[in-house]
Amino acid sequence: MKIKVGYLVSYDYEMFLTSVKQLYDYVDTIFLAIDKNYLTWSGNSFEIEEGFFEEIKRFDVKNKIEFYFDDFYVPGLSPIQCDTRERNMLLKKMGDGWLIQLDVDEYMYDFKKIRKFLKQHWYLTIFPKFTPVIFRGIWITLFKKLPEGYLYIENNERFPFITNCKKYDGPRTNYSISNHIINAKAIHQSWARSEEEIFFKIKNWGHKDDFDTQKYFELWRDLDINNYRNYKDIHPMKPDLWNELHFMPASSIDDFIEHYAEKNKQVLKGISFFQLVKAFLIRIIKK
Repeated sequence: MKIKVGYLVSYDYEMFLTSVKQLYDYVDTIFLAIDKNYLTWSGNSFEIEEGFFEEIKRFDVKNKIEFYFDDFYVPGLSPIQCDTRERNMLLKKMGDGWLIQLDVDEYMYDFKKIRKFLKQHWYLTIFPKFTPVIFRGIWITLFKKLPEGYLYIENNERFPFITNCKKYDGPRTNYSISNHIINAKAIHQSWARSEEEIFFKIKNWGHKDDFDTQKYFELWRDLDINNYRNYKDIHPMKPDLWNELHFMPASSIDDFIEHYAEKNKQVLKGISFFQLVKAFLIRIIKK
């Protein structure tokens, strides 16, 4: 049984090292999927400096990292369709075992506990066709970097990231198989970026057509240490999902990760045999 991690790398590639440092020692192989024409899912060009590849080479002392270049942008497909397509291509490339897909701005701290959890559930990877599962974690979403620290959201927002199956119906998810919440927390540097990075992101990510990105950008830009408590229900598509903002002093992203991890230990929720049998029987009945 192998534990493999796949990353989708694009315009925000500089965040990759912060993420991979959290798990490098606890996984077997790491794949970096990059569009060979350096195009986003919206068909816009991005650049990756050559120094990035040199830095990866220096970092990868155990030769775990493998680059995967392919055509991930398809004219005529929506950004979210390109997203799902690329993730499925990456799943196929990753092969068998526990397959974890992360974005470069997701930081799974204290990953050794996640490794232990997956090792305990090794039997689910023997015949994954009969025991397909997706494990979901919880995002701690960083919303804005201020001179004094970070604004963040802590509201049990769930996201899928581990599976033993070979096909997604949507981004990192499959609606026909069993999903389990294991409470693993990931610090998600989603919106805590510079104005230039945020503006580029909202014009190119999978959700760019789902809301008024310009209006939301202006809301984000106006936030500061004095007014953030006045902002409620600010998720761009499901407002009450982000009901309030919290603040933590931090000088850098590494500083935030360290302090947040100290106060919020990873406590994973186990999966009972009864749950697995029930999910299997439901799957058989539906077929």
